[in-house]
Amino acid sequence: MDYKLKIQDLSATDAAKDVAIEVLSRSRNRPNFGNAGELENLLSIAKNNYQKRMSHLPHSARSPEMSFEPQDFDPNYKRSANATSNLKELFKDVVGCEKIVNKLEGYQRIAHASKQQGRDPRDLIPTNFVFKGPPGAFSNPGPPPRMEC
Repeated sequence: MDYKLKIQDLSATDAAKDVAIEVLSRSRNRPNFGNAGELENLLSIAKNNYQKRMSHLPHSARSPEMSFEPQDFDPNYKRSANATSNLKELFKDVVGCEKIVNKLEGYQRIAHASKQQGRDPRDLIPTNFVFKGPPGAFSNPGPPPRMEC
């Protein structure tokens, strides 16, 4: 990434590089992942997000140098800060899933702690889950029905 930034006369803060690495790590889980191609795509996205961010600033506040910030690589880079409330919101209309929510919250804590230690949380927790229920339960218009675990 440093090489690609340098040859394009670009720069990024250390925090922005960390976010870029996280985005690339998530991309690595997808089929047909390719390092160089994925990095090129990410840089294109960052350039576009940077331009949008700069367009909202007055001309006097814009820097002549193009330096990426974390939000340029991932506008929702702070998603982990709201993970617990997002999890509870996800299961709010589902009855009897307290054990599942507690288990997932435990996985969130493990993931957070392992990231702080520089470890890959995928080595410590499962990343694939199967949730079973009646097919088409949420296909009706209007508010979703209350489900049971």
